[in-house]
Amino acid sequence: SDFLRQYKHIPTFKKVLEEVDNQMNQIGSALGQRLRSPYLSVDEAVNSSVTLLDMGKDQTKVVSEYLRGRVAVLKSSLEHCFCLEPLELFTRRQATAEADQQDLHSPESIALNSAVWRLNDTYVPPLSDAVEGFYRLQEGRMHSEDDLSMLPGFVRERVQEMFERLFRFVQEKRVSTRVLVSCVHSVRDAMRRLHTLMPLMVTELVSAFLLRVASFATRVIFVEAASALASELLALHGRCKGLQESSAAAGGPASANAGLDEVLEQIARTEHTMIMNTFTALTTCQPLCAMLGPDRPSREQFVRELNGHLCMLHLVFAEACLCYVGRDPPDPRIFDESLRAVERGVAADRLEELGALDWSGLFGLALVRIGRHLETKAINKVWSVTADLFADGVSGTDWAAPPGVLRATRGASQAVISHYVMVAGQRMASFFRNSIQNKNWMTVREPRKPSVLIETVILKEVHAFDAQLARILGDPKRGRPSERRPLSRLKVSMELEIERMVAKKLQVFAPIPFNRNGAIVGILKIAFKALFEYIREETFAKFGMQQIQVDCAFLADAARDFVEAEDANLLDSLLDEALSCASMRCKGPVLMDPAAVHDLIAGRKEHRGIEQP
Repeated sequence: SDFLRQYKHIPTFKKVLEEVDNQMNQIGSALGQRLRSPYLSVDEAVNSSVTLLDMGKDQTKVVSEYLRGRVAVLKSSLEHCFCLEPLELFTRRQATAEADQQDLHSPESIALNSAVWRLNDTYVPPLSDAVEGFYRLQEGRMHSEDDLSMLPGFVRERVQEMFERLFRFVQEKRVSTRVLVSCVHSVRDAMRRLHTLMPLMVTELVSAFLLRVASFATRVIFVEAASALASELLALHGRCKGLQESSAAAGGPASANAGLDEVLEQIARTEHTMIMNTFTALTTCQPLCAMLGPDRPSREQFVRELNGHLCMLHLVFAEACLCYVGRDPPDPRIFDESLRAVERGVAADRLEELGALDWSGLFGLALVRIGRHLETKAINKVWSVTADLFADGVSGTDWAAPPGVLRATRGASQAVISHYVMVAGQRMASFFRNSIQNKNWMTVREPRKPSVLIETVILKEVHAFDAQLARILGDPKRGRPSERRPLSRLKVSMELEIERMVAKKLQVFAPIPFNRNGAIVGILKIAFKALFEYIREETFAKFGMQQIQVDCAFLADAARDFVEAEDANLLDSLLDEALSCASMRCKGPVLMDPAAVHDLIAGRKEHRGIEQP
C-alpha cells in the first residue's frame, strides 16, 4: 500500500489503492467484530489483535477491543458456572457418603462444589490466558501508559465479579464450614497462575475475599448458636413449668423436694448444653481463621469480629432474661456503654416467643442460677479458650472477658430475681388482701389463735418460696437462731415512733441480692407493706385490732425462721407500723397483754410441732 500511495496521482494506481484500502477496512472491521465475540478463544483473539496491529490500527484501540472481547467471554462463562445443574461427579458420591460425611454431600454442598469446579475449569484459566495474551500483544511493540493501565482494571473487575457471585452463592447455600473452606481453598489454588502474573493485586483481592467469607460464615455460626441458646431456654421453661405443676398436683414436701431436684438436673443440662454450644461455635470457626493464612491484618480483623460475636451470643442470654420479665425494650446494652456497638436482634423470633411465656418462678430462678454461673465462671472460661484457639499470629488483642458482658449478664440476672421477688410478694399480698377485706373487723370475736389464712396459706407460701430459693440458688437456710425476739417485751413510745419512721421510708422494691435471705426479705417487705396498706382501708373494733396484733406477732416470729436477725428487725418495723395503723383505725383500742400474745403464739407452735428456742 505504501508503493501505491507514492503513485496515487496516477489514476490506475489510485483506483487500486482505494480498492486495497476498502478491503483492508473491511478486514479490520471484521477482525474488530470478531475480537468482541463472546465465543472467541484467547489464541484467536491474540492473533486477530496482532493482525490489526500489523495493519496499522491504533494500538490503544486494539488493546481495548481485545479486553472488551475477553470481558464478554468471561461474563458468559461466569453465568454458566452458577446456572447449570450440579455435576454428576458430585451427585454420584452422595449415595455412598458415610454418616459423618453427610454435610459434604448435601444438595447445598454439591451445588457449591459444582460451581467452584466450573470456576476453576472454565473461568479462572481463561482469565489467566487473557492476561498472558495481553502481554503477548505488547511484545516487540512500543506501548503507552494508557495501554498498560487497562490491564489492572480489567483483572480487578473480573476477579471481583467472580468473588461477588461466589459470595452470593455461599450466602444462598449455607454449607458447612469444612465444605466452605475446601471450596475457597480450591479457588485460591486455581488462581496461582494469575497470581504469578499480577501478584500484588491478586493477593489483595484474595485476602479481602477470604476475610469476607470468613466473617460471613462466622456470623452464621454464631447466629445459629444464639438461636440454639434461645431454644434451650424455651425447652427449659417447658420442663420447669411441667415439674412445678406435677409437684403441686402431687402435694407434700417429699414431692416438692423431688421436683426441685429434677429442676436442678434440668438446669445443669441446659447450662452445659449452652456452654458446649459456645465452644462448638469457636472450634467450628477455627478453620475459618486458618483459611486466612499468615495475613496478620486479616487475622486480627477476624478475631475482632469473633470477639463481637461472642459478646452478641452472651447478650442473647441477657436479652432473653429481660424479655421474660417484660422489659421494654429488652436491651441488655443499657448496662454498659461499651456494648453499644454489639449487634442486637439476633434470634428475635425465639426471644419474642420467650417473652410471651407464662411466668414460672422455677424458670426465673433457673435463669438467675445460669446467669450467675455465666458471670462468675463460664464467660471467663470462654474467652480463655478463645485465646488458646486464635491467639497464634494475632497481636494487640485483649483476651480477657469484656467487663461490659459480665455487667450485662449480672444486670439481667438481677432483673429476673427482682421480678421473682415482686411476683412472689404480690402473690402473698393478694392473700393478705383476702384476709383483711373478707372479714368484718367490727364483729370479730376475741382472738384465740392467728387468722387461719395467715397461719396456713401464707406460711405455706413462705416455706415454698424459701425451699425454691435455697435449692435453686444453692443457699440453704441456716439453723434457727438461739435468741429470738421476746414477744413479751414492751416497746416504749420512742421506739415505736422510730420504727414507724423507718417503715415509712423503707424502700420496698429495692435491688435484690443473689441469696435466699435477701430474696425472702424482699418478698416479705412487699407483703407486709401491702398488709399495712390494706389495714388503712378498714375500721376495727377492740377484738379486731387484737386479732391484727396476734397476726402481726405470729408473722414477726415466723419471719425469724427464714431471715437473719437484722433483717427480721427491719420486718418488725413494718408489722409494728401495721399494728399502729390498726390501733389508729380502732374505736377504743386496747392491746392484748404481750405475755398473753406470747403464750398464744407458743401454743400454736406446739400444736404445729415446732421446737421452741
